[in-house]
Amino acid sequence: MHIERNAQVLRRGAARLAAVACLLLSVAGAAFGQNAQTPAADQEFTVTDLLKLPGKVVARGTNTTPRGLMKLRSYRVEEVALPRVTNVEVGGQRVEVTKAFRVTLTGAFPVRALPAVIWLDDVAIGYGIESEDLDEITVVTYDASAIKDGATIYISYGDKENKKERTALPEKLKLGTEGVKP
Repeated sequence: MHIERNAQVLRRGAARLAAVACLLLSVAGAAFGQNAQTPAADQEFTVTDLLKLPGKVVARGTNTTPRGLMKLRSYRVEEVALPRVTNVEVGGQRVEVTKAFRVTLTGAFPVRALPAVIWLDDVAIGYGIESEDLDEITVVTYDASAIKDGATIYISYGDKENKKERTALPEKLKLGTEGVKP
């Protein structure tokens, strides 16, 4: 009888311990889930975040005739208002910015081992990200001074130093009447 009573006490204690553990886990899980969805104020945006934000088109090409191996057609430049002031590096200096620019090229882009590099004139503005169907490549830059009317838009693959292997789009960058303001 004494052994049965001890076994019942142990079972009740284990059940209470399991209930407390479940409660603690659910509270911790809710707190962790909330923190995971709320980015810190000083956290930088990911490229994925920047690709999803709405943008205002400030330049758009009109060419529809594919050219070259990548069947390059045209481009689109969008100004993206950031949800908060962000500290980034532009031209080797840390600056606070309130907007970014998405430059998107249209064509037929093969999957490659090396990343696509997008250039405006002789400035490599960044590595591009291919769309799912490989008909667009987009790069994000914070450097408003690189977005210049009349700039030649290039694409290359590999590093940002190789200017010899670049391919130019068939049209120059043409900003709208308002242009891009730094």
